[in-house]
Amino acid sequence: MDDEKLIARFLETGDRAMFAALVERYQDRVFRLVVSVLGPGSAADAEEVCQEVFLRVYRKVRQFTGEAAFGTWLYRIAYNLAIDWRRRARFRLPHVSVDEVPGLAGASDPLGDVLAKEKKEQVARALEGLPDLYRSVLHMHYWLDRPVGEIAELLNVPEGTVKSYLFRARNALRAVLGRSFGSAAAGEETTP
Repeated sequence: MDDEKLIARFLETGDRAMFAALVERYQDRVFRLVVSVLGPGSAADAEEVCQEVFLRVYRKVRQFTGEAAFGTWLYRIAYNLAIDWRRRARFRLPHVSVDEVPGLAGASDPLGDVLAKEKKEQVARALEGLPDLYRSVLHMHYWLDRPVGEIAELLNVPEGTVKSYLFRARNALRAVLGRSFGSAAAGEETTP
């Protein structure tokens, strides 16, 4: 059953199984979108945001007009809530990943593990340094494998604008990573 039929049946009957089918259909994609906005190490926060997304959709599903695809409407809600959560996150304590807790992560090649972790952190810092919009567009396109047209619909901008965002985001990321990896290769200190 397609999304519009599920929504119509849910609105007619109030059958929560219809809404549960929508949640099941979209929960993984919404989670990946939210994580792409919140950044690495944010799975716990992303779960909370996703719960809020589906709660909000449940309350506001009558406002869905069908002008855009349901998925686009849902992703827009998820994107906006994730951006709001991220902006408020600076007032909360950061999560610590298991890899950062001594004794919990097994290391067979300590030097290789440290270098890999450092590279990963540099990439994460570079991504974090991008404006929210650029970082999210990169994640949606490359990580979520969303086509430019769908991203344009989600952001309510022309496809050419999304292509421009991707171009600028890749160039900004390339410039930051080039400086970070280039100076590390030359033996210089890198700054975040």
